[in-house]
Amino acid sequence: MQGLLVLLLGASAAADPFVMLMKSISREQGVYAESIDVQLRVFNKGDSPAYAVSLEDGDWPASHFELVKGPKERVIAELEQNSSFTHTFTVRPTFAGVHTLSAATLTYSATAKGATLSYASNVPPALPIISRAEKYLNVALAIGRVLSLNFVRTLRGWVSVAAFWSSVFGLIALYKLNVKRQDWKYERAVKEMEKMK
Repeated sequence: MQGLLVLLLGASAAADPFVMLMKSISREQGVYAESIDVQLRVFNKGDSPAYAVSLEDGDWPASHFELVKGPKERVIAELEQNSSFTHTFTVRPTFAGVHTLSAATLTYSATAKGATLSYASNVPPALPIISRAEKYLNVALAIGRVLSLNFVRTLRGWVSVAAFWSSVFGLIALYKLNVKRQDWKYERAVKEMEKMK
């Protein structure tokens, strides 16, 4: 009798939808005023459809992000068994700093008029958002690392290199100026000797 009860419970559990939500961001690092795509993927790995599937990502406040494309929420009437659905929207940061991300939320019903169930997505890592000047500096440093065969890797290293070469060229310029000055003194002395004759 217990085996039959377990089998019946397993059969009813297997007939339910098993819905999951995954949140992903198109960049590991955002740049001020450059678009970032946010993707919400819903999976129904269960043996029956999920109804009134509602997605919402309240992670992008209007004070820090401009919504560029698509809504931050989506409702679909039915998600078939063993299927998935992807919702993508685009935001643009209006600040530079670190944005701590949170989970997106999903609600659904196991039956057409059943109780609403909730699920939270994964939480992506914090999203650093840099200014455009920092972006161009990072690009220049990357190019510099390649050109220096990875010898100079940081801004401080490049400042040291620039200081060294400035000193070298400055010393060369001083040496040339000193040589020129000696030539002028010699020419003046020769002219004065010619006048004495």
